[in-house]
Amino acid sequence: MDANTKRINHIKVKNTISNLEKNNIKAVYVETKEEALTLFKTMVPEGSYTATGGSMTLRDTGIMDYLMSDTDYHKEYKDAYDATYYVLSANAITEKGEIFQVDGRSNRVSAMLFGPENVIVVAGINKLVPSLREAAIRLKNVAAPMNATRLCMDTPCTKLGHCISPSVDDDSLFATGCLSEGCICCNSVVFRYQRVKDRIKVIIVGEELGY
Repeated sequence: MDANTKRINHIKVKNTISNLEKNNIKAVYVETKEEALTLFKTMVPEGSYTATGGSMTLRDTGIMDYLMSDTDYHKEYKDAYDATYYVLSANAITEKGEIFQVDGRSNRVSAMLFGPENVIVVAGINKLVPSLREAAIRLKNVAAPMNATRLCMDTPCTKLGHCISPSVDDDSLFATGCLSEGCICCNSVVFRYQRVKDRIKVIIVGEELGY
């Protein structure tokens, strides 16, 4: 990444962190995935009760390995509601301080909404977008096709390479027209202002991670 790209990214990160914290979401930036793992270990002590939402970012950073080997990690979806630390990534984070999540079974969004004492979101610089509109476009054209392919889902986006309704307008906000049994875009949640200050924490990493 060249110096000019880094400079613009730092501006985006600064704005995003400022707005996340206005929304009572604690946020921090690190340059590399190695730094992210080191920081994460200080936030989640060994032996802690942990659970996760599906995430390539957690694998890319080594966080998933740490959780499985050094914490009391729970795989069952419903165990997540009792977790001390629930860890996942985001489909997108807007510069206005919003976390955008779209889910199939809704295990991720439901745990983020209520239950775990602490929620930690780890996201690469590629997940930052200017607005919710851009978040939805990113989901349709990047995150959903890639994740549906990863999960071997028989959905239109795995065949087309993008959502069946790739644009965003008044008639097609999300996956309009996708009635596949394997649809991973069943429910969407925008996490904005949080009543419980710093329950949700965000680690933004200055590398492209996950989908």
